Amino acid sequence: MASLSALRSELNYWNGQVNDLNDKIKKLKKRRNDVDSIKNTLRTTSNNNSSDVNNKIRSAGEKLDSAIDYAGKDAQLNSILSGKDEHPVDSDSNLSSADGELQRELNDIDSKLSEAENSLANAKQKVSDTKSAIAIEEQRERDETARKVAEAIKNAIKK
Repeated sequence: MASLSALRSELNYWNGQVNDLNDKIKKLKKRRNDVDSIKNTLRTTSNNNSSDVNNKIRSAGEKLDSAIDYAGKDAQLNSILSGKDEHPVDSDSNLSSADGELQRELNDIDSKLSEAENSLANAKQKVSDTKSAIAIEEQRERDETARKVAEAIKNAIKK
């Protein structure tokens, strides 16, 4: 049997692990929320701004079309404005790359979070097991003390 002091030391260690892992999980969840917020903001901003820019390009094209009056203007105007549309995240390689990097970061955080949660469950089980071992050892020591007292009384009565 392990001594009570060794068991209590082990309990302190595992309680420290539980606290450390809870802190780590809290930080990972905050980081996940922050990265997720950035990813959502990137998508929302990109989609809203690309729509606004495209509306302004169409409006400018319509105004130019109304203002300029000569043969062939439509083809020339179309060639000037062709390909100028702003693209949302999924259609823009740079934004899509940034979105992919953010998703990879989220996946990495999720992996670390899962690992930390598994470690926390293990540490909590160790705390529980150690508490049980302490209770068993305390009971064993009480029983041993009671046995010794009973033996001493028995020996005192014999004399």
